[in-house]
Amino acid sequence: MSVLECPSDLTLISDAMSIGDVIQDIIRMGPHEDPIHVLDLDDVVRKHYGWCAKMPRVKPYYAVKCNDDPRILQTLMTLGTGFDCASKGEMERMIGYGVKPENIIFAQPAKSISSLLYARSKQVSVMTFDGAVELEKIHQYYPEARLVLRMRHDSLQVRCSLGKKFGCDPILEAPELLRYAATLRMNVVGISFHVGSDCDEHQVYHDAVKIAKTLFDYARTIGYEFSLLDIGGGFPGDNNKPIDRYAASVNDAIDRYFPAEMDVRIIAEPGRYYVSSAVTLVSHVDSKRVLKEAKQDGTKETRVHYYLNDGIFGTFYCTAHEAQPAIPIVERKAGAKEYNSTVWGPTCDVMDLILPDVLLPELDIGDSVVFENVGAYGQVLSCRFNGFALPKVTAYLREGTWKILQEMNAASTALAARSIDSSDGKLLVTHESYTPIAEATYSV
Repeated sequence: MSVLECPSDLTLISDAMSIGDVIQDIIRMGPHEDPIHVLDLDDVVRKHYGWCAKMPRVKPYYAVKCNDDPRILQTLMTLGTGFDCASKGEMERMIGYGVKPENIIFAQPAKSISSLLYARSKQVSVMTFDGAVELEKIHQYYPEARLVLRMRHDSLQVRCSLGKKFGCDPILEAPELLRYAATLRMNVVGISFHVGSDCDEHQVYHDAVKIAKTLFDYARTIGYEFSLLDIGGGFPGDNNKPIDRYAASVNDAIDRYFPAEMDVRIIAEPGRYYVSSAVTLVSHVDSKRVLKEAKQDGTKETRVHYYLNDGIFGTFYCTAHEAQPAIPIVERKAGAKEYNSTVWGPTCDVMDLILPDVLLPELDIGDSVVFENVGAYGQVLSCRFNGFALPKVTAYLREGTWKILQEMNAASTALAARSIDSSDGKLLVTHESYTPIAEATYSV
């Protein structure tokens, strides 16, 4: 499949136009019946260049689960990333797009037998494990697989901790699992970890890399010569959360414990980093209710309840279940009074609550409410509960970027494979003279 082969799948805009201009146009054409996700593919490209510049030794394998919009996946294919797949369906998707099996890591420590057999049939050989039973299952159904032992190293400052579900203790369990793998003659090639989703603690990566190095050293004593370190995900992606401090911590750790002369490939599984700021939601007020609520001093205050055409069964699942902030951007009309407000989603479920208490200027039916940084999980976790439509995704790309991606697509099939699978330690950074236009934070 040709990457981004159908211009009808996206709207090309002039190089002088900003995504803020696009959003203003959408608002002017509203109100819209369904919520709209405005996908800025230039933002994805900028994120890739930022990663390559700040962590040149770490090769990104995009976590497909975070946002599987085909235009994002195909853009990243063109840019030369690999892909972290966690299911048979995700592997089928990427292989169907033409991704080579060596550019996929099956980063799922609890795999089904059918997914193992599928991976074997397609020669997706690099995969994770974190327990003896999983090791035995892989030994039975895919004995030639190249295994990566996932150790547990949790950050205490994350939106979603993963260590309760995946990852072995690096001291109490990992050495025993490596010895067992050696007795089974399994090909273990490296160590992985995941500090947790949307991490706010950069130092945790340095500490995890240091611990991983001790497992590399131990593995050598029992006959293994590891060649891969996977530092997982957890990197923030909101437009106000740069990764500079994370990159500095990672670079210091890998230069200290895995210097280039060791010839160890270092990869990561960023998801949120690539897509969070790439998507902006344009929602509208479907209904409102104005109440007089009693205060403790006996007086009453006005509270306005707004009902949007999007909610926790749509874009805001992570707001409800993982405390991800939802920051509304609204037009401040001349003379509008401010009221303590509650913002609800459209369904009949009382749990469909976006913001329990927020100060907003009074809005009218049909007014737009914009939310930035909704590209991570905002689409893939949506459902059609109560019969409401999923958010509609509209993708935009600058004409100059489109031309560059098309040129890359025509000329870089071999280079893209080399950038991910070669052992020369280099990551493909193409068209270095291209500088996407910087975007200001959207405001009205």
